[in-house]
Amino acid sequence: MNLILLEPIDKLGEAGEIIKVKDGYARNYLIPQGYALVATKANQAELNARLMQRAKELAERKGDAERLKELLFEKTVEIKVNAGEERIYGSVGNRDIAEALKESFDVAVDRRKIILPHAIKTLGEYTVVYKPHPEVPIDLNVVISALEEV
Repeated sequence: MNLILLEPIDKLGEAGEIIKVKDGYARNYLIPQGYALVATKANQAELNARLMQRAKELAERKGDAERLKELLFEKTVEIKVNAGEERIYGSVGNRDIAEALKESFDVAVDRRKIILPHAIKTLGEYTVVYKPHPEVPIDLNVVISALEEV
C-alpha cells in the first residue's frame, strides 16, 4: 500500500515521503496512530498544507530552543538525594532532572526529551543531553549529591 508519512519514522522515512508498506502494517498501525495517510491526490494537497504549517512551528521551536540553550549554557543543576556511601537510595531519572530545572532556573522542560542512557544510581557529576529541537541539543551539567543529615 502506498502511504504518505506525516511524521518521521525510523527505518521508513521522513515526513512528506511516499512509501510502500504492507497493507496490514498500514491499516493496523501507521494510519490509526496518525503517522501516515493513504497516498491520494487530495491527501497530497492536505499534506502540503500541513508541512507548511509544521515548518513554521519548527522554526518557532528552534528559536525557543536556541534561547533556552543560551540560558542554560554552562549552568549546573544540583539534585540532593538520600544516599549511603557513593550509592543513592533509588535512582535519579529524567523526571527528577526536569523538576530540578524547574526549581533552579524556572524553566519547564519536556522530561521525555532528556536523554539518559540509564538511570543515575551513584553520586557524582554527569552530563545529560536535552533535545528540545532535533538541531539544538543542550548539554546539562547535573550534580548528584547527598542530603545533609541534621
